[in-house]
Amino acid sequence: MRGICLFLICASAFAAPSAQLLPKAPVRFERNQGQAGPSLLWSARGPGYSIGFTQDATLLRVGERTVAMRFPGQNAAAPFAAAHPFSVPTNYVTSRYQGNVPAYGRLRRHQVYPGIDVVYYGNGDNLEYDFEIAAGADPSLIRMRFDGADELQLAAGGDLAVRVADKTLTQHLPVVYQSQASGERIVLPAAYRIGANHEVTFALAPYDVKAPLVIDPVISFATYPSGSGSDVGIAIARDQYGFIYLGGTSSSTDYPNLNGGVDVNRGGQDAFVMKLNPNANSGAEVVQYASYYGGGGVDSLKAMAVDPTGLIYLTGTTNSSDLVTRSNAYKTTIGGGTTSGIIGTDAFVVFLDPARSGSLTLVYATYLGGTDYDEATAITYFDGKIYVTGSTSSYDFPLVKPYQPGRAPGRDMFVAEIDPNQSGSASLVGSTYFGGAGSDYAYSLAVDAPGHVFVAGSTTSRDFPVSPNAYQSTPSGAGDGFLTEFYLHDAAGGYSTYLGGAGVDAVRRMVLEPSGRIALAGYSGSRDFPVTQNAVQPLLGGDGAINAFLTVLDIRAAPANALTYSTFYGGRATEIAWDLKRDAQGKYYVGGYSFSENLPVSQNALSPVTAKAGLNGFIAVIDPSAPPVNALSYASYITGPGSQVVFGVDVDANGSIYLTGYATSDIFPAGFQAHKTPGNSDSFVLVFKP
Repeated sequence: MRGICLFLICASAFAAPSAQLLPKAPVRFERNQGQAGPSLLWSARGPGYSIGFTQDATLLRVGERTVAMRFPGQNAAAPFAAAHPFSVPTNYVTSRYQGNVPAYGRLRRHQVYPGIDVVYYGNGDNLEYDFEIAAGADPSLIRMRFDGADELQLAAGGDLAVRVADKTLTQHLPVVYQSQASGERIVLPAAYRIGANHEVTFALAPYDVKAPLVIDPVISFATYPSGSGSDVGIAIARDQYGFIYLGGTSSSTDYPNLNGGVDVNRGGQDAFVMKLNPNANSGAEVVQYASYYGGGGVDSLKAMAVDPTGLIYLTGTTNSSDLVTRSNAYKTTIGGGTTSGIIGTDAFVVFLDPARSGSLTLVYATYLGGTDYDEATAITYFDGKIYVTGSTSSYDFPLVKPYQPGRAPGRDMFVAEIDPNQSGSASLVGSTYFGGAGSDYAYSLAVDAPGHVFVAGSTTSRDFPVSPNAYQSTPSGAGDGFLTEFYLHDAAGGYSTYLGGAGVDAVRRMVLEPSGRIALAGYSGSRDFPVTQNAVQPLLGGDGAINAFLTVLDIRAAPANALTYSTFYGGRATEIAWDLKRDAQGKYYVGGYSFSENLPVSQNALSPVTAKAGLNGFIAVIDPSAPPVNALSYASYITGPGSQVVFGVDVDANGSIYLTGYATSDIFPAGFQAHKTPGNSDSFVLVFKP
């Protein structure tokens, strides 16, 4: 760990204890306004757990099971009252509910037993609830029963272990105290007692019955920002104020800070987005914005963009027929029909403004597609417009002033320009097919200052359209990468080239440099993939290997001079570069995943070796301006005993690296928060400074 400064981790589990983000965030309590299941009066969430409150029970979601904590003999009509309101509500944009729901830091239930209140509160690690016992009230009335648990045990040290399948909900030994007029607390010995029918009571030492008494148990949960299903971080970004944005996909019914308590899933999978304040002085202000977006089907986030002021743009793929759209949408109904009984998919495009309130947070939302399969994979913005690309097999994909008006055989890419300030059909201001007779997939999208649109991806088309000044005018293998420039409002078109060798090659991400050059990252299985003499790794990592690559092209130069830098990065097996960023000093940050056990890493690597052979994330920082021996300025595995992948990368002006993806095990050093659901895919956010 020498040479690494870890200053933040959230949504996962890692950072210096004084700088943890979500773990210090308070539990958020919400009255059910329709966003949660009909039986719930209130709900709450924390990282990795959800809580629901009915008239007679507190429902604790543990994995795929629900434990109902009941107080036998309680006053079932005892009213709830919330306190400590948060300044930031929770936003919902789902088919069930649209709007903001106020959130609170404490929830009190009055007179559960005569003279006894229950007060719920806590932080990202724990749910706490106090029994506040008025002077003269009888604490022996308090009984707890955990319906749905498989077993109750008293653990060493006096904690109560509630076993649910292969998981354990721990209720720590209660702290019992009485407060003096001076403010001093007198702590009293106490213990749990397990009786018949799994009923739990408290054994208390003698105390002053004329003074109020507080019994304070603590329930511990997992601390990853994840639920009981599969949760994947897809993209990470920052705005000019330093806020962090996490976008991803969740199939959990209990993803933290988002879902309305214990409830059936809205669909098989939803998109989510969170805005986090890493500099929050109070845990209450860590989560600045959080929202689901989805319907009753499967909704997959593929890309997110955030502008400097914090406006959020999302795109992905859906088969939900009930997505929430706005009245100004280009298309309010799904177009994907059925082929051989299989439901097709549409792209979706969403524009969110966290600064607005209520359903107006959703500025623009639309379906985009034809009657077959449409998948959006990248999104960006420029001059008030939204740009989206992806691939389609629909012959009736909507077109406006197309460069290529018809779809070629196979699968073609599409590029669309949307003006969210227009309504209906007028909001789609440009749209085109692009491709050849094979399969063409777009994965990355960018717009330069003059408004030229650049798209990169992979193609198997032997007749992919290329420009006369292409760096590589003919295909080299079974599949090549490509880079294409569009003038969406000018049929003349721009630059277009293949990129690859005799093997399989694909571009996954690109970055436009201020100089006008274009950096591309992806993967190559070609020994003859074009590399430059100053490459940090000039050769493919081994026979049959597939390695990541970083290539920089000057598309305004003559073809012979267009390749300004190119290198492999990888080991003997497979590396896939998934995201790419560039800092102001010209260093490139490549993130993805690896199957190699000999990945090149730096001396100050966070994880210099794999924890286990198999799938591991990685981050590599490459400086093309440095001599080859020093060009790999930083590289590390992101690894653990299970599987882990880096999908999103960002970097700030101080050189801090931001990563997101998913992990199925502990991926951080001992002493930091542990992954507590082995095998479950959980999203993470890791921020560190090499």
